[in-house]
Amino acid sequence: MLAAMLRFLSAAALILALVTSPLAAAPGAPAVPDAALKADLHCAAAFAIAASEQARGSAAALALPALAVRGKRFFADTGARAVEQGGMTQEAVRALLIAEVTAMQRRAAADPANPEPDRELAGEVRPCLARLDAAVPPLQTPDLAQCAAILTLAWEEERTKGPDTAAARDLQTLAQVLATRARDAQIAAGKSGDGADAAVEAARDAMRAEVASRPGGVDNYDIRHCYDLAAPDAKSHY
Repeated sequence: MLAAMLRFLSAAALILALVTSPLAAAPGAPAVPDAALKADLHCAAAFAIAASEQARGSAAALALPALAVRGKRFFADTGARAVEQGGMTQEAVRALLIAEVTAMQRRAAADPANPEPDRELAGEVRPCLARLDAAVPPLQTPDLAQCAAILTLAWEEERTKGPDTAAARDLQTLAQVLATRARDAQIAAGKSGDGADAAVEAARDAMRAEVASRPGGVDNYDIRHCYDLAAPDAKSHY
């Protein structure tokens, strides 16, 4: 099962690359033996488009739940199930997904007067969200201390590639901002300075343990929320 999922993560990358090219030619879509599986494959393609649009910064796509992690997991699981339980070949699944993506692109672009094709594409996702929630649990919303821990772990990982890279410096700044805000929140709630430091450190240790033991690790959290929490205050700079 894991090997099949990894193969379809590669297929997901192929679809995400495809959706950046306008109206690619669609191969003939093969038949799917099961209606529920066909609906899941349609939704997998819709999530791939939406994740690509979210990465591009589309406002319509960003109004949807974050799909970079959960959408990819749904995509991989659905593709693997189509092969292992639906009796389809990998090539047939890939062809169907490409056909679905292209069809959605064409529907969004069908009306030249439509000023918001991104909104049209995002609309393909909304009927699929219940399927996503049933298959892949929604991301957890981390608190300040958890966000400080997540960004600290990301910084530690990035600095192994180069301690003075721009990415490492940015992550270090964000982690420090979140740790300071988490500490201040603990003090505002009545803890001493030492108690606040201990609480922030405990959150970091808990996150390390979770990363080591829980499938998905920090990918189970809505990390986008951490960047919101780290945003500068309206009247300050860092």
